[in-house]
Amino acid sequence: MSTTAHLPSAPLRARAEIDLGALRANVRTLRAQAPGAALMAVVKSEAYGHGALQCARAAVDAGATWLGTATPEEALALRAADGLPADVRIMCWLWTPGGPWREAIEAGLDVSVSGMWALREVTEAARGAGRPARVQLKADTGLGRGGCQPGEDWAELVGQAVRAEAEGLVRVTGLWSHFACADEPGHPSIALQLGRFREMVAYAERAGLRPEVRHIANSPATLTLPEAHFDLVRTGIALYGISPSPEIGTPADFGLRPVMTLSASLALVKQVPGGHGVSYGHRYTTPGDTLGLSVGRVRHRATPRGPGRC
Repeated sequence: MSTTAHLPSAPLRARAEIDLGALRANVRTLRAQAPGAALMAVVKSEAYGHGALQCARAAVDAGATWLGTATPEEALALRAADGLPADVRIMCWLWTPGGPWREAIEAGLDVSVSGMWALREVTEAARGAGRPARVQLKADTGLGRGGCQPGEDWAELVGQAVRAEAEGLVRVTGLWSHFACADEPGHPSIALQLGRFREMVAYAERAGLRPEVRHIANSPATLTLPEAHFDLVRTGIALYGISPSPEIGTPADFGLRPVMTLSASLALVKQVPGGHGVSYGHRYTTPGDTLGLSVGRVRHRATPRGPGRC
């Protein structure tokens, strides 16, 4: 006979408090920064640790008409969840070979395509599903990660997408890209990427594509680069009340409110002299006599980061 020991539960040592009212206010602030564009709320990586579904609902309530996720699994989970309008658009951009293309098509997701392998897989899935895939072609304008290179690669991808549209297998709903250094206003790469994006969009439109949205602006570009707003802005870190460009403005300077607060109980308060090493490797040494003065509960506004910067 075996038994399982159950340890007594203990009170939480720390907790994260999420202020959805602050998130709604941030959506309204960001929409006001780009009044001529729709707004995508990026809720990848569990909404940067804030809770994807609850943040998605709050963002849509405040006027976001698009939701953005990294993986198709994140997007499919949102589409299957209760509490989101059926007409809210959901886009996902990190695909690998053999991904759930057909499920995404049947769920009405917008899927990103950066190369021929992905276009082949999504068109094959569309044949099986019996309905066109909603596809957004991503251009690599200089970030050097996902996206199709300009020149011959872009010409081939656009040409094949035009043919797939003519066959009724895809609907190219968007053309998009992503900045490398938009959080550094004045960086020379910004103008270069913006110019290249315009050129690649113009080529695709001359070839016959008529996208619903063209977009390149992430959080910092939404706040500081109005010429990059086009039809849609994708807001990630700013949505959660974090300044995407701390060198030029605090969250308050941009009209943003932090959404997450971390709180925890102190276990020890003590005084140590100057020159005292702290923890493994003594990577921090006190500059002088140091005393932790707070007792009871401390609160800290969190600065979350998901993979990549939006």
